[in-house]
Amino acid sequence: MNTISSIRKDFLASHLRSQLGRLSSILNNIEEDRIVDGECASNSLKEVELNLRQIRKLCVEG
Repeated sequence: MNTISSIRKDFLASHLRSQLGRLSSILNNIEEDRIVDGECASNSLKEVELNLRQIRKLCVEG
């Protein structure tokens, strides 16, 4: 089992918080009917997904 350094933990936590914020924003926009274009929501979710994959890679490589 690999341990994660405190600097790496901070880095990962920061990036995860960022993605959480983006997902929360997408959800709020959908719930408040500010997103009328499903393609816009889809593109935003794809971007979050790609970012999460990069974060996961960092965890595996760490």
